[in-house]
Amino acid sequence: MESSPEQGLGPLQSGLKVGCGRPGCACALPISERFVLWALRQWQQDRALPEEGSILHRGFQMAGLLEALPDFAIAMDAFLFGARRAMEIHLPTCSKVSRDEATLVALCGLAQGDYDGPLLASLDVMMAPTASRVAAIRLKAFAVALASAGLRLAPSPGVAGGRLN
Repeated sequence: MESSPEQGLGPLQSGLKVGCGRPGCACALPISERFVLWALRQWQQDRALPEEGSILHRGFQMAGLLEALPDFAIAMDAFLFGARRAMEIHLPTCSKVSRDEATLVALCGLAQGDYDGPLLASLDVMMAPTASRVAAIRLKAFAVALASAGLRLAPSPGVAGGRLN
């Protein structure tokens, strides 16, 4: 496949490697997705609304997202109690991204991009219907706060954007 000048891919740019090159490694993720992944994993460790001074609380505070922490924690509680099966969330030190973690990050992107239909359909498959509604509302609030802080997760604009994740 050839690249055109409009794509901005010259011979050097098209061969650039992002991250360490290991399949499924978190180091290749953009910073916004790494933050969500870190938050998922840290929440898994704490399993409660984070108290002041906890690692999760301090991380959200440092990112300027403290007001979004309750929405995030409630969404994660909805996943914990409403998921149809146990979610595979790795320890914070693990470099590999699980399928469930990738799905949760993608769901945050759908929420941020106003792809409510695909978001709700995905959540309905993963969770009990009442829990999926709570998760959707809280994920949306969390994702909007991320965008306000400059952390963009949303799929690319356009008709196909919401279907790629």
